[in-house]
Amino acid sequence: MSTAKMIGFTLVILTLSACKKPTENIKIILDTDVIKNTAMINVTDAQTGNSAPSNATITITGDQADDIYELSGEKDIKLNNGMVTIGLRPGVAPTIDKPISITVKINASGYNEQTKQITFTTAQKQQVVNIAITKTGTTAPPIVIPPPPVYNNTTLTFVGKCPNRTDLEIRPSVYVYFKKTGAAGAFQYLGYMEKGKITTNLLALNETYDFQIVYGGATYKTSQKIEQTSYNLTIDMPEACKF
Repeated sequence: MSTAKMIGFTLVILTLSACKKPTENIKIILDTDVIKNTAMINVTDAQTGNSAPSNATITITGDQADDIYELSGEKDIKLNNGMVTIGLRPGVAPTIDKPISITVKINASGYNEQTKQITFTTAQKQQVVNIAITKTGTTAPPIVIPPPPVYNNTTLTFVGKCPNRTDLEIRPSVYVYFKKTGAAGAFQYLGYMEKGKITTNLLALNETYDFQIVYGGATYKTSQKIEQTSYNLTIDMPEACKF
């Protein structure tokens, strides 16, 4: 496993049953909660609310920019559908007296450059940073997207799957986005999933939703109709399995 991937994963090896061979019936769990202080950056078009264009780039500067990694442990940080999760590498953490700040710069062809400071503190392990960029020369006001309605709680448990490796499972600790299947517009923030589990009150009964996560420079999606209070879902994560 590469150094970068070791930053992004904790390996938990579980023996499922007694076996004849040492490697038989062994389940390897890849836990992604190694990077503790994280920020989900969500870049959108200010006038439409849709994801930033595919040519949008992100640059990180500041005294501790070298300590910033993508959630999977990659140093090469890129936007995917306008999104990326960044964080402080293991061994680096803010203190009460010394928070850690960086500057994020977003550029896209035909848009004005946008910069924003992100501060990591001891009080907030996860944060969502929304950055809206405006087209060059536009005078239209930015769109205001109302918050989603609230319903009863639903618990979702996600398990990441690797192609051709039935002995591997991923327990993602990531930011989750959602929207009704077939609906127009951008995905909205559902919440932070820790070790594959999230409880939310933003899902309506008898509606079908698409769920989206971004990890390792790739976007992963799955869908589910909500008819009960809890679900176990699988999500294919092929790029996360390359180590």
